[in-house]
Amino acid sequence: MGQGAPDSDASLRPRRAAQALPAGALNGVRYAVFGCGNTDWARTYQAIPKTIDEHLARAGARRLVERGAANARGDFFGDFDDWYAHFWEPIAAEFGQSAAEPSPSPLLEVEFVGAVHDPIIRQHRLRLGTVVTNRELVNMSTAEARSKRHLEIALPEGETYRAGDYLAVLPLNPAAVVDRALAHFDLAYDATVILRIGQRGKTLLPADTPVTAGELLASYVELSQPATRKQIEQLADATVCPPDKQALEALAGDSGRHATEILDRRVSLLELLERYPACQLAFATYLQLLAPLTPRQYSISSSPLWSAQHATLTVAVLQGPAMSGGGIYEGAASTYLAHARPGTKVAVTVRPSNIAFHPPESLATPMVMVYAGSGLAPFRGFLQERALRAQAEGVSPAPALVFFGCTSPDVDYLNRDELQAWADQGLVDVRPAFSAAPVDGVTYVQHRLWTDRADVVELVRQGAIFYVCGDGRHMAPAVHETCGRIYTEATGATADEAEAWLESMQRHHARYLTDVFA
Repeated sequence: MGQGAPDSDASLRPRRAAQALPAGALNGVRYAVFGCGNTDWARTYQAIPKTIDEHLARAGARRLVERGAANARGDFFGDFDDWYAHFWEPIAAEFGQSAAEPSPSPLLEVEFVGAVHDPIIRQHRLRLGTVVTNRELVNMSTAEARSKRHLEIALPEGETYRAGDYLAVLPLNPAAVVDRALAHFDLAYDATVILRIGQRGKTLLPADTPVTAGELLASYVELSQPATRKQIEQLADATVCPPDKQALEALAGDSGRHATEILDRRVSLLELLERYPACQLAFATYLQLLAPLTPRQYSISSSPLWSAQHATLTVAVLQGPAMSGGGIYEGAASTYLAHARPGTKVAVTVRPSNIAFHPPESLATPMVMVYAGSGLAPFRGFLQERALRAQAEGVSPAPALVFFGCTSPDVDYLNRDELQAWADQGLVDVRPAFSAAPVDGVTYVQHRLWTDRADVVELVRQGAIFYVCGDGRHMAPAVHETCGRIYTEATGATADEAEAWLESMQRHHARYLTDVFA
């Protein structure tokens, strides 16, 4: 699923299945549904889980537990914990079993030993690629500069991709965060441990083999995710100082405070341990509470027609004052990639994008591409492919418009020479907006889109596909709203009619396509 809706084929399956099930077809079937989603896409939030839940019940199946919902914009893991806490009691009652609390025995124990073992890399079904090139795209001599890197990666043998696909990368945690965690537990980086997993334990941590404490924290667990309410409860249980214990209990027990003080500010479990030194959480318990490190997805910024064995990325390096107020926050994956020198082995795999987010099959189809910052990535691949195909086929492609926003032409006009070369070849018409150097009131990309709306309307009338990539919290909604205004002006439609048209373009005609991120 992507952008709040399933892929095109998958979106039909629940509806088709529901239509094929007559009343009573699932009599005797028992079920529970838990849905995952993101309220950034409010119109489709939890739509598929709701559909499945309703139609299972309509066909005679019996719901054992009320449908649960997790919001990636909020306390995702906490939402699941709250639902799961009430999951087993009705299940046990249904099958005549006891729903007794599980044994309090630990899921794992830690034994410190004297030898150092080579790092163990969890693959997540990934394989090793090799960094070929890593260079800065931004003029970092200015105060407003924010680093963005161009990386070329030699893919593992046999790995293939399409323009518009993603490269999933398994990072390492930033060294500064690892050092803080080691310091809190008074451990040396090369202190070697062996993890003994309890009978009930299931873990992605390396079990029954020596691993250094530093490698364990760097390579296996998420150190910077916001603390969940369940994790904070565990901190409170491990705190003997009454004021600190009460403060943690109050934080864990108030979902509103947790949202504003922890989630919104991205306060991690480690930061809470540093704030409340009276908490005597054991290292084994700390590891047990942390989520496993997961791969991050980046839009591939190249075309396989350029190189089938190599892919490029355009990575915005996340680094700045922590919203929690505690020092500098560094994004795990972007920091890892920013420091990956040529020759570095990285665990990667290609993951397909939404089935429609690719260049048009025909060069005769016009395109409108809208992005900000590193949202350039997929469109660089689109244009690279368009240029190579036009050259190979000896044809002139249909018009393509690129609207983008950045700070200024002298700071972060990414891949400027490349875009200009494609423009000189007649492959694309580039329309920038500079927030620090506005021209005629054009500050952001949506302003340029509105200023040049006549050109957009003309290409849409010619059958153009409209693509948006970048920030899903501000830029993409602003572009969506601007497109609605353009349609209203061009057709005399109402705002509701414009919204319906945009939804139809997105869901039914695959001509308004988004690839956005938080």
